[in-house]
Amino acid sequence: MPRSLRYYIEDSPDNRIADSEWKEIARLQHWYNSEFIWSCDRIGLKRYILFPNYDLMPEMPYHTAKYHFRKRLLAKKIELQDEIGAVRAMEEEGLFTVRWGGVRDDSIASGITHVADNEFNAYLLCEFLLKCSTIASGASFVVEDEGKFILTHRAIFRNAEVLVHRADIYGDAEEIPLDMPQIFSVVNPDKYNEHPTFTQSLEDLGDLDEEAITESIIKSGALGFAQNYETAWGDAEGLNLQQRARKVGVV
Repeated sequence: MPRSLRYYIEDSPDNRIADSEWKEIARLQHWYNSEFIWSCDRIGLKRYILFPNYDLMPEMPYHTAKYHFRKRLLAKKIELQDEIGAVRAMEEEGLFTVRWGGVRDDSIASGITHVADNEFNAYLLCEFLLKCSTIASGASFVVEDEGKFILTHRAIFRNAEVLVHRADIYGDAEEIPLDMPQIFSVVNPDKYNEHPTFTQSLEDLGDLDEEAITESIIKSGALGFAQNYETAWGDAEGLNLQQRARKVGVV
């Protein structure tokens, strides 16, 4: 699987987001997804995932049933003027099975975005979460990176601050140095102007042996785990997300 970033808001009393804030976050997410080019996935912070109960309409073709479900849900949203209320109503009717919190257990919202080796996509996702923390200042947005954009592999955004776990930075060190280290790699967005979209296919796969397939994957860096920066701290020049945070702290 290509390298991904996973993000979530833990379901806890410390994390509460008003409906008006969710609407602003939804608008911001739509803007990021439509304004920029995404090599693999777009941003998908979801409060729920719907699974339609097609058994209720066994005689209806799949595409017709899918349209019917969407139409019913839209009508309920218009009727109640409440997205979550509409989903709960459809759930009670048995029309949908709902996974609340998205892809991650014990969350009020979560998502996964595969970025492969497009580090600018990783930057954009984290910039989005940082902005979300200014909209919903009473919630913590956690993001985990399988790659090297987040140098500590995990960061927390809350009220425009970046928080990191002590163990993610210093390991077993007893004392914390006075200077906060770099948390995010510097990204030069110009490197990704003509970046290809990710593909999980290789040309002439049937003619390649195992060694050639492995070499091709490593050479392309498509999975996103290869070194894609100029230095250990990122590119020599570019966007530094850490400079956009109000402060950086340790928890």
